[in-house]
Amino acid sequence: MDLERRAEELLDPGAFGYFAGGAGAERVLRENVTAWADHRLAPKVLVDVSRLDTSITLLGREHSVPFLIAPMAYQRHAHPAGELATARGASAVGAGMIVSTQTTTHPEQIAAELDGPGWFQLYAMRDPAVTDALIDAAREQGYEALVLTVDFPVGGLRQRDIDSGFAVTEPTYVDSIAGGGRPLSPAERHHQHDPSLTWDSVARIAERAGLPVLLKGILRPDDARRAVDCGAAGIVVSNHGGRQLDAVLPTAHALAPIVDVVGGRFPVIVDGGIRRGSDIAVALALGADAVLIGRPVLWGLATGGEQGVIDVLSQLVEELQNTLALVGCPSVRQLDRSFLATPP
Repeated sequence: MDLERRAEELLDPGAFGYFAGGAGAERVLRENVTAWADHRLAPKVLVDVSRLDTSITLLGREHSVPFLIAPMAYQRHAHPAGELATARGASAVGAGMIVSTQTTTHPEQIAAELDGPGWFQLYAMRDPAVTDALIDAAREQGYEALVLTVDFPVGGLRQRDIDSGFAVTEPTYVDSIAGGGRPLSPAERHHQHDPSLTWDSVARIAERAGLPVLLKGILRPDDARRAVDCGAAGIVVSNHGGRQLDAVLPTAHALAPIVDVVGGRFPVIVDGGIRRGSDIAVALALGADAVLIGRPVLWGLATGGEQGVIDVLSQLVEELQNTLALVGCPSVRQLDRSFLATPP
């Protein structure tokens, strides 16, 4: 929270409002953070925790920490080095990074800075040729998976952006493909998204990509079951950081029923409001295979560039290790619901 306040002092008000804000009255934005405290940990004592292991395996790849950087747009509006600083910071800590379609740095440059896993977040566009160009480039640039955002048929109503008139001044990657290189207005950019995207589209995208495709934006168990059936490689339980519909469950409450439906058949990742290492431990105990870290990384980027990102991620690792030791669980792979107290 201190970093967020410092970032607000440093950033242009419109840019800060874009990064910090949510949809509607921003109720879900707030609940995403507070809902993790509804799940309390139940420590086991007299357990040997002299060696702690934070590593996981996702899509057959070893990750040294159980989190990735969430896809976040327009990072050069937070710091001149933008996504490059974020990539270097993630690599220094061993975290993977998901690169946004709306990146203000070319994905090929970001991939060159990544030492850990790199995934590409995909928005399906009205023009299928643009979508295909994004898919083909991600594969050729060495990204290991696609993360298809499925909760953005239209943009959410974000009052802060309406009030500030926030406009992107740095051309984004997709602008170079669809807009001739000029920065598109928010209305133009949102109009590009394909509102006709359906479950049938997932198979076509996966076939085109030749890469694992994860679906980001799942909040219902029945949709999670359909994701299993349609051949997705995993899902991200997400409400888009509270930025789309301000009348949905916080992800801390949506996670467990979805995990139960999936039954371990593919990875379940969760994002939304994760601010502490203890939040990560709770998410993994509920059954998530990994989490995504969003706004804290942006505040680190805005206040300290690459070193700011490293500091934020290093603090999360330290807090997670401390939580593992105090809860009596030597490895994040051993976290399960036996480490959760029954809520009152």
